[in-house]
Amino acid sequence: MRPSFPLALTLAASVALSEPAGAQDPWSLADQEIHRLTPAAFRQLPASVIAALEEKRCTIPQSSPDSIPHNVIRGSFGKKGQTDWAVLCSRARASTIVIVWGGPAACPDEMEVRKDRSYLLKDSEDRIRFSRRIEVAEPVYIIKMHERFGGEPPPPLEHQGINDSFLGKGSTIRYCKDNRWLELTGDQLGRP
Repeated sequence: MRPSFPLALTLAASVALSEPAGAQDPWSLADQEIHRLTPAAFRQLPASVIAALEEKRCTIPQSSPDSIPHNVIRGSFGKKGQTDWAVLCSRARASTIVIVWGGPAACPDEMEVRKDRSYLLKDSEDRIRFSRRIEVAEPVYIIKMHERFGGEPPPPLEHQGINDSFLGKGSTIRYCKDNRWLELTGDQLGRP
């Protein structure tokens, strides 16, 4: 005897609900589980910078397994001697580098948005980890990367840049010049 339609629907729903939770795609699950901190978790940030990041609804994704909060850096990214803040800002599981300028803005305050999922990578223990990190790129480092790996020659370097790394893959140095962000050669060996 065939079950009635409501009973068949109930049976189908219970079978679907009994599917193991681990059946979800591990990459999607890792994307959902990226550890993100609020701007207020970074005690070194001035209150005005925290307010600006909160207004933009930023959270700061953390590359595992580091326990020290990161992806917030201070440097002179638009002009030598000017204190600027660069933050990896995640909104709706997509990140951009946001700059909070400490003086006249020289370049756009946000760079292109990329899905956080595109920065997931399996580590040596086969765990899927978020692997994007930003750090200050000093002029000497920018020159060293160009000498080692080639690419477009950097312009005359008047201030710091931002090393945007995909840990284990490589990096791109972002340098503010003439009201736009240049993409310069970073570490092509993928070292952290």
